[in-house]
Amino acid sequence: KEGGGGDNLAVAVEDPNGEIDPTLPIPGEYLSSIQPSGPVNIVTQPMGATVNALDPLTLSVEVAGTPPYAYQWKKDGADIEGATASSYAIDRVDNTHAGSYTAVVTGAEGSATSDAAVVAVNSDSEAPEVVSATGSESFALARVTFSEPIDPVTGGNKDNYSLSGGVNVTGATVGAAPNDHIVTLTTSSQKEGTMLTITVNNVTDLFGNTIAADASMEFSTFIWQEGYVLHKFWQGTPNNIAGLIDDPRFPNSPDFVTLEPFWEYGPDGSNESGSNYGNQLVGWFVPPSDGEYIFFTSSDDPSDLFLSTDDDPANKLLIAREAGWSNARDWVGTGGGASNIDDKRSDFFADSEWPTFDISLEGGERYYLESLHTEGGGGDSVGATVIASNDADPASGDAPTLTGSLIGTYLDPNGASVNIIQQPADSDVDEGTAATLSIVAEGTSAYGNTVNLQWQQAAAGSDDFTDIPGATGDSYETGVLVIGDSGLQFRVQLSVPTLSATSDVATLSVVKDVTPPRIASVTANSLNGLIVKFNEGIDAATGAVAGNFSLSDGVSISSASAAGQSVLLKTGSLTSDATYTLTVGGVKDLYGNAVPAGTSKSFVVSVVTYTDIILADEPIAFYRFEETGGMVAENFGTLGSDADGLWMSGVGPDDSIEWEVSNEEGPNPGEGFLGFGEDNLAASFNGDLDLLWIETQGQWLSNLDSFTLEYWVKPTNREGNGWNRVGIVGQNDAVEYGFINGTTIQIWTPGGGALNTTYEFPDDEWHHIATIADGSQIHNYFDGELINSAGSATSDYGAADFTVRIGGGGVYDGSGNHFEGGLDEVAIFDRAIPAERVKEHFTAGREGGSKAAPEVDPTISITSADDGSITIEFEGVLQSADTVNGAYSEVAGAASPFTVTADSPQKFYRSSQ
Repeated sequence: KEGGGGDNLAVAVEDPNGEIDPTLPIPGEYLSSIQPSGPVNIVTQPMGATVNALDPLTLSVEVAGTPPYAYQWKKDGADIEGATASSYAIDRVDNTHAGSYTAVVTGAEGSATSDAAVVAVNSDSEAPEVVSATGSESFALARVTFSEPIDPVTGGNKDNYSLSGGVNVTGATVGAAPNDHIVTLTTSSQKEGTMLTITVNNVTDLFGNTIAADASMEFSTFIWQEGYVLHKFWQGTPNNIAGLIDDPRFPNSPDFVTLEPFWEYGPDGSNESGSNYGNQLVGWFVPPSDGEYIFFTSSDDPSDLFLSTDDDPANKLLIAREAGWSNARDWVGTGGGASNIDDKRSDFFADSEWPTFDISLEGGERYYLESLHTEGGGGDSVGATVIASNDADPASGDAPTLTGSLIGTYLDPNGASVNIIQQPADSDVDEGTAATLSIVAEGTSAYGNTVNLQWQQAAAGSDDFTDIPGATGDSYETGVLVIGDSGLQFRVQLSVPTLSATSDVATLSVVKDVTPPRIASVTANSLNGLIVKFNEGIDAATGAVAGNFSLSDGVSISSASAAGQSVLLKTGSLTSDATYTLTVGGVKDLYGNAVPAGTSKSFVVSVVTYTDIILADEPIAFYRFEETGGMVAENFGTLGSDADGLWMSGVGPDDSIEWEVSNEEGPNPGEGFLGFGEDNLAASFNGDLDLLWIETQGQWLSNLDSFTLEYWVKPTNREGNGWNRVGIVGQNDAVEYGFINGTTIQIWTPGGGALNTTYEFPDDEWHHIATIADGSQIHNYFDGELINSAGSATSDYGAADFTVRIGGGGVYDGSGNHFEGGLDEVAIFDRAIPAERVKEHFTAGREGGSKAAPEVDPTISITSADDGSITIEFEGVLQSADTVNGAYSEVAGAASPFTVTADSPQKFYRSSQ
């Protein structure tokens, strides 16, 4: 059975007579088949075919008889060299492959010849065409792509090409198959960002068809792109720099390329981008001023850092080296192996090729810079940073200074486009609500189809637009708007590498809120507590006045506390399943509109807790950490006790022992989390002190086509040296998840890619985190809001023999990765739950919530009085309009029963959910 990597099987035998070599597989002459013996019989004959030129062709035979079998394919009676298998394949047919093919098969009891398979070839009669042309970052090469493979003689004749603009063609090389439709030209020096025309004559395809006279294509030479470094990646390289350089794919045929905003890979200081690969960072350093500079490198595993004496890559010199491994961004430390702290900095590196330890550079000039790096297994990263020689050394963990205006690279602008399909639109927005603006766009470039978006904002009447931090998605939700925000303007800067565009401006008009808040729901979170939710944000002062609330049946209300749209009431004893009426008056919204006195809402006491809300979505594992003793964290999810968590102490499974539960105070009403009880507990971890972690006893994150991870987290001491590859909840080599460094939460999967999200909250604060992997991308939500998305489409996020662990014991690695701080309400779903449920889960913790329930149909009835007035009784929200089919709006402050006097203007009324 084979899993992956190399594979083989062989059997040897020790012969007492010494006639068989025991160190080699048993020779065929000593073997026989368990099938019936007999002469060779060709069961399936090869089939003739008519094939289009350049298409593939495979001829096969199937035989029976006494093995072993030897095969020899013939064409027109002559042996085909190397064609000695049961099938004969031609990758790309041409005219020479037309003919009659037979297979001679020899077995232990003689030979047999197959029937002839006649192959006819439909010859190519179409002349080649120029499909595209482009330059290169060296400005001494050009690449011409044809519509089909090109004859190497005519295609490799430099005299068959000419360039405009005084640029001379000095050489031509046709690529090796299957890239023989591409010709690389060497040229005299090209100018940056210049339009050139390539003209081609006398070039033929493999069938003698000649390109049209003076066939031409216009293209642009490469252009400078500030703020990016070009990253190239090769999978399956040896774990040493020499092996990467010797790989035939290096440097011009990487598996993929990316553009990075910092001089590092993986992005954002991540410490996990794969295994068994090599990569290269290519760009130019632009010193901000004349002076001496010191460069630092850090990587896992080895890397070399090169700097040119000018902008020419040919003049690059080795200036620093990581010989072993270090953690990501560990500029002034070492990890292991042959890592040497002096070798990692240009001013101490003994084997530096720079003439002096001091690297003196001219401000504003471009100097070619390059990192070469390889990775075996485990953690991995590569990066470089720079300081002026009189600056303090960088601190480990600092982001590279090689970013923004200090770096750049030359990129191919040909084919780049940005198309705005739907522009941001003006909108009217109610005061106290947020507006959502959106844009639909598409684009492409030589580096992919991703369109980068940056929302910008300007004051009313201003042309001074500034970037909105973090607003880089196809939609942007504003904060809560006030009247003074009316006239705010928004637009989007769109870009693909080498090209940018600007959207239309969308203007917001904010409409004053004159409608009082309405009771949306009343939910019991215990038999002594209610959560009253309004339809909008509530003024904390009036919401905290217990006297603004009263209950039927003489039930007292002792206190009130408000947060967001909700108020938590402490009440006298309530009876389960009994119906009560809550009466509210004087509670104001954020704009001074008060709930009318006597407004009431009936409800049934059915206690809904945060736990109920999570369990309604059926997690497979859900750990509440309410235990005050023992060694088990009970699983409340659908897997039951099979996934109970076992508290452990130790580095990993091989050296850990069971441990007493470790608790601390979890999210609670005193900290503004109304959905939790005052005595809510959370799991407490103290990092490397007691090496605590939780074993969930299963590979619950293996072979999933989608999943969701959700929890409340309160990290502490993230400035400490241990905050690198810190596990939260995950399964090593399948779904690795936690703090990859002190400021970044990373989730990594082998099947669906990775996502890095900056964690900007302070230490010692509770926040809700949820990660949804839906088979298309991975999405991170902080406190119910989508922060970012990344990753690739997959039907299997991966599998591993490791178990799911919480808080350490091996999350990014086989062991270790211990967390410091608090974790609570950890939920694992074996599917992607809807994003709106993530929002509702956060709200349930912050303000209280409710389980998903069927909607109740609204009701309405009317009675008339002798004075001409009408009384409306309703369940739901009362709305009115001037015409029966008109635009209905909520009747401000309406409570059932609602009276319409006889002298009121004509209105139509309805009740809505």
